Amino acid sequence: MDNFDTFAISKIVHEIRNPLTLINSSLQLIQQLHPEVKDFQFWGQTLEDVNYLGTLLEDLASYNDDSQFFRCEVDVRRLALSLEESLRPFLLETHKHFSLHLPSQLPSLFGSPVKLKQALLNILKNACEATSDNGCITMSVRKYLSDIILIISDDGCGMSGEYLSSLFKPFISHKSTGSGLGMAITKKIIDAHHGQIEVVSALGKGTTFTITLPHMNILV
Repeated sequence: MDNFDTFAISKIVHEIRNPLTLINSSLQLIQQLHPEVKDFQFWGQTLEDVNYLGTLLEDLASYNDDSQFFRCEVDVRRLALSLEESLRPFLLETHKHFSLHLPSQLPSLFGSPVKLKQALLNILKNACEATSDNGCITMSVRKYLSDIILIISDDGCGMSGEYLSSLFKPFISHKSTGSGLGMAITKKIIDAHHGQIEVVSALGKGTTFTITLPHMNILV
């Protein structure tokens, strides 16, 4: 995006977020003062739609981020274990199996632990959604020469060639409730960390993402 696009998107997000916040507050107040409104046929769907719009705005703002985020030393082991903890409630609820493979020692990364976690969670959540009940997701991390390599695999439904070709393009979604920004945000974060992301997938056989990031000793 050029500067005009970035400015325009920021202004649009700002102009929509403010009235949306007021609408959400008004709906919450109505429900508080008139609890019976919850029995209205379309009330629940209305709240859900407002929440979805809020999520869409956050995705748009995140995609529009110029990537000038705070950077620091990132403990890769701690980051991986944090991802496992964040996934645990969803895994227990959906009966998915997650395995994490970490070596005893790993060099640090230089970047944003918050943004990296966001990017990797996007991939892991997609993997969970792609697998059936009792499906399996694995994540392995290793050092290879000057890089940290993270591999996330699932045994889910896989993706067609058409889906793969547009996977990282913004505003293109193959999900009924998707914003088309999740994987575009992920790639933008990985790019901002001087990394690379590759994906291999086959229908009915699952998907594997490989993320390569330079470790801290290379960048500082």
